[in-house]
Amino acid sequence: VAAKAGPQADKVFERASGKLIPLGKAYPAVDPGRMASRQLQHVQARDGLTLPAWLTLPKGGGRQLPLVVLIHDGPWQRGDWGWEPASQFLASRGYAVLEPDYRGSTGLGARHFRAGWKQWGLAMQDDITDGIEDLVKQGVVDRNRVCIIGASYGGYATMYGLIKNPDLYKCGINWVGVTDVKMLFT
Repeated sequence: VAAKAGPQADKVFERASGKLIPLGKAYPAVDPGRMASRQLQHVQARDGLTLPAWLTLPKGGGRQLPLVVLIHDGPWQRGDWGWEPASQFLASRGYAVLEPDYRGSTGLGARHFRAGWKQWGLAMQDDITDGIEDLVKQGVVDRNRVCIIGASYGGYATMYGLIKNPDLYKCGINWVGVTDVKMLFT
């Protein structure tokens, strides 16, 4: 039975001895003891849908932190509890990192997935905003220091967020983002 844990060693469980045997490290230079905490949050969307979101805070936490919202591509994907290199890098520089599983993300049930149908730039975008506003209300992040970034659909959501909520974002980074939805689906 194999087990993988991000910067930890890949391991195999040996039934006879009952021990996990290290095979090697994917990121040998990464010290797990220096990594930031990654917490699962549950955000209430404005229409009542519960949205899971992963929050990575700098080691030691903090209040009124600058925030980077990291939007996964897809939307037919989702975040997970595993080690996320980009989130760890940003947290090591003092940023909080939010990775929302907006409606349309997979693995969260048919209702959550179908709720994203035909909602690009609409309810899916509101889900991202609602996640940010929840952290602002808690005092975790500074509303005046928010950046949104993503690739593919995440790039689309980045560009749309900058247009839909220009007062919320101080910067946005789109790499290989969808810029022509019609072309994507035809």
